[in-house]
Amino acid sequence: MRHAAGRYCYNSEYNLGIFQIKFQGWRSYVFLRQKGSRNMWYVIQTVTGKEEELMLFIRNILCRERYESCFVIYAQWMKRLGGEWQIQVRPLFPGYVFIDTEEPERLYMELKAVPKFSRLLGTGTDEFVPVKKEEEKFLRMITGGSGEMADEPAIERMERADDATVKLTVVETELDGGIRSMEGALSCFASDDVRLNLHKRYAVVKTRMLGEERTLVFGIRLKKDR
Repeated sequence: MRHAAGRYCYNSEYNLGIFQIKFQGWRSYVFLRQKGSRNMWYVIQTVTGKEEELMLFIRNILCRERYESCFVIYAQWMKRLGGEWQIQVRPLFPGYVFIDTEEPERLYMELKAVPKFSRLLGTGTDEFVPVKKEEEKFLRMITGGSGEMADEPAIERMERADDATVKLTVVETELDGGIRSMEGALSCFASDDVRLNLHKRYAVVKTRMLGEERTLVFGIRLKKDR
């Protein structure tokens, strides 16, 4: 089967394949799923600080039937202002926007036809990258609070940016500063893999995510915090 913007080779029985699109030095690889499967998550890279602008641009420009949700994953942080701890948010993955769709190739071609989209991509990667199933499951879990998240309710909740947020992990420490317990997203990691900055109320974890080794920074609060 030929397409105006590229070629799509597939096995009609299983509806599997790779759709390759090329535009003047730009390329995109979209990995399709087995016929009848649910949507997949993909990430689009933009300039750090432009995540919300790209998210809103996609929501405004695309037909709603093209995707289930488009969102930025935020993480809560504690910041001391006026002698009190206040909660703020910042992107957990700076420069990345997530989109849940079953028509990635069609969606991306429509976006690419709009000049502003190319400007929002800046100097980031030119690939429309699929999120692995195990990574999607992990991200659903940490943005949902705790435990497993059902697919459909999770998709609906992800439509609102405040629901695509990693809440603060409540940390209890030993007298020597070691970790006694963690309640929240950080409980997914071994305590030995978590580096705490108790003074500034954040934790750092190194893990492989979205195709490369990353340093993730999570906000924490101590049980004694009010």
